[in-house]
Amino acid sequence: MARAATIKHTGAAVKEKMSAKTADWIARSWTNFDKIASVKTGVSKDSLVSFKQAINVDYDHLSFVLGTTKTTLHKKQGNETFSPSISEKVIALMDIYRFGYQVFGDHDKFNKWVQASNRALGNRIPLEVMDTIFGIDEVKNIIGRIQHGVYS
Repeated sequence: MARAATIKHTGAAVKEKMSAKTADWIARSWTNFDKIASVKTGVSKDSLVSFKQAINVDYDHLSFVLGTTKTTLHKKQGNETFSPSISEKVIALMDIYRFGYQVFGDHDKFNKWVQASNRALGNRIPLEVMDTIFGIDEVKNIIGRIQHGVYS
């Protein structure tokens, strides 16, 4: 019985730690120079895992959106960093999610919205069109219209 309580407590501590990491990338105010530096130094595997868990996306979808293979995402460990091209897309996705969370006011609601068919995108799924900068821009525009009450 005491062991179960310990495991439960440890699980809560891990969840609390993940929440703190998640809150960091959501709450952090990034300048373009911060983003440039992060792209050049590379996003770490730990940061990607924290982001992936927060947005509730599996490696299949994430690898598609990032334009890489699941193997590439899996083989990195801890503080190892991804290439500038992958890092740039991760940071762009973080921006979209940060904006979406702000506009929707609810992380789960936005996470569901971004994975559901959207009429403004020709019934495409927002997450699946964000594999290019043009798709990212289109999704950002739709979120902006929602922010201003202009539903498509």
